Amino acid sequence: MLPLELLRTKITNKGQRITPLFCLASVDNLSIAQKLITEFQFSNNKKETKGDLQKRLFLYENSYNDFKLIRGLIALLERRCVFKVNQSISSGYKNHLFSTQLPSSFSLRKMLFEVSSRDGLSVDHAKRDKIFQHVASKLSIDTNYLEKLMWLDQEDCLILESFSSIKPKHLLGIYNLSILQTLLFNSVNFEFTVKGGTNWKQVLRTIKRFGLMYNLQKTQKNSDNKFRKKIQSNQTEQNVIDGDDFNSYFNDSIICSIDGPLSIFKLTNKYGILIAKVIPKIISAPTWNIKASIIKNSLSGRKLYDFDLSSDSDVYLFNSINDRFYNDYPSQDSNSDNLDFDSFVEAKFATQFEKFRTGWKLVREPDPLILPDGRAFIADFLFEKYGKKIYFEIVGFWTAQYLKRKFKKIYEISKLSDNKNDLLVAINEHSFVSESGEIKNLLSDSILDYDKIIVYKKDSIPMKKIIFYLKSIDSQIMNQNLETYRSAMTEYIVELLNKNQDIINLEEISKTYGVSINSISNIISNLRTNNHIQKYIIQNSLLISKGKLNEIKYRIGDIDNLIEIQEIFQNNNIPIQYTIDILKYLEYEIVWKGMDSSNIIIKRKT
Repeated sequence: MLPLELLRTKITNKGQRITPLFCLASVDNLSIAQKLITEFQFSNNKKETKGDLQKRLFLYENSYNDFKLIRGLIALLERRCVFKVNQSISSGYKNHLFSTQLPSSFSLRKMLFEVSSRDGLSVDHAKRDKIFQHVASKLSIDTNYLEKLMWLDQEDCLILESFSSIKPKHLLGIYNLSILQTLLFNSVNFEFTVKGGTNWKQVLRTIKRFGLMYNLQKTQKNSDNKFRKKIQSNQTEQNVIDGDDFNSYFNDSIICSIDGPLSIFKLTNKYGILIAKVIPKIISAPTWNIKASIIKNSLSGRKLYDFDLSSDSDVYLFNSINDRFYNDYPSQDSNSDNLDFDSFVEAKFATQFEKFRTGWKLVREPDPLILPDGRAFIADFLFEKYGKKIYFEIVGFWTAQYLKRKFKKIYEISKLSDNKNDLLVAINEHSFVSESGEIKNLLSDSILDYDKIIVYKKDSIPMKKIIFYLKSIDSQIMNQNLETYRSAMTEYIVELLNKNQDIINLEEISKTYGVSINSISNIISNLRTNNHIQKYIIQNSLLISKGKLNEIKYRIGDIDNLIEIQEIFQNNNIPIQYTIDILKYLEYEIVWKGMDSSNIIIKRKT
């Protein structure tokens, strides 16, 4: 993106349409681009100062009829430069006071100012020379060298250390991309479409990673296969469409609308820069289209203009995604679909969630949910268990209006899904970009239930509310399954007992039927009239025969080492996490000699 003052535009269509003045790859433009590149190459070879380079570049600004274009190209070339302090001047001057090299330019200026403040300001040349001689003498260097050294860190004195050259056509392409980004920085909103599921996935990843305010709309193709007619909202379909393959879904035409920087009140600059970073992803697709509403000052005041551009235009936009001097993305393969997470917030949340071991499967980038009117919703995560799906959306930047739209879409999806799907949403309190309003008031008027909204700060999503909600679902489903499968579970347990199995794992039964271990224990308690049940005890989530326990006790004998005893448990298909509890049941004493399990002593109770 270029500074706003370098933006070149033209107004057409009777004052309704705005278009950037793109730089076409004409002979003249390619020639001037090559000349500027050559100047940077020459300066790099000579290792000359930035000030000397800028003096020559200034001549081009004066001789060319469009100084904004020249200045814009120079700004892009400067981004490919590395300017450093000229160490060669000072490296040869050493003395007994400074074993490595002379003090920095900043330190030298500080020394001069300290002397000046003590001995009086240098109101004339004589006084100034005296101050310089005093400091130079102290450093054992000449006053002329001192004067050179004290300004080495100033911008004009920096040396062009390295320059990454570029082809003239690519420079013009990056320029065109930059002024497109600069124009969209002044947008109230813009919408785009790209072709192909893979391309869509890459763009959406970027949008979601930056937390931009967006809305997806599924469309229908028309006869000319260009921009699409939106699906009418009066369709009779009543169910949310889910389970579609991601790429297959996005092979259809989809419009993505993004709230522009000028639609918000706070963090406008930050938000606008993030939008600019999305543009290279969009234009990297073979087929794309961008439409926007742009605000620009006119003679009559601020005015709203239309803008549109597509891949069918003859404007050359250099795909800068793979250009390390222009690219602002993380150092990952831009064509990879195997990125771990869209943001640090997502990564942190996933790590924390897995620690709770809820039994709920956490899925990234679930299939899209589509309302009958074509509006689409793609959550960040999906919690899945018992065939139940709970979608989880993490909201980035938001305004009161955007949040209401988001809540309405989530509410409509949840109502149309016949309780097969549910949705939770997390909101970053610090990403509120409206002019006024409190989040508490917004949530109190929300169409969503309060227990489905999680408010967080900075980058840490609180887990308590999410875990509590998932456990409440666990409880509901387990109670339903208990009533449904009580008879089947009872028969199954009786069958296992009749087979005289030594160990019956209640946890496996719990997973099979989707009921709690406590419920299974209650079923077993009601089987006390069964002749076989008298031969078993319940230990944690295991039903173990007394005969097997006596066998284990015999095998342990006088072994007092916990590690050896755990091996005996493993050989008998008993999980080692139950070792201590079973040993206590068998009337063994556990003597802790430290936190290391190898130091634990097992003793028979006398």
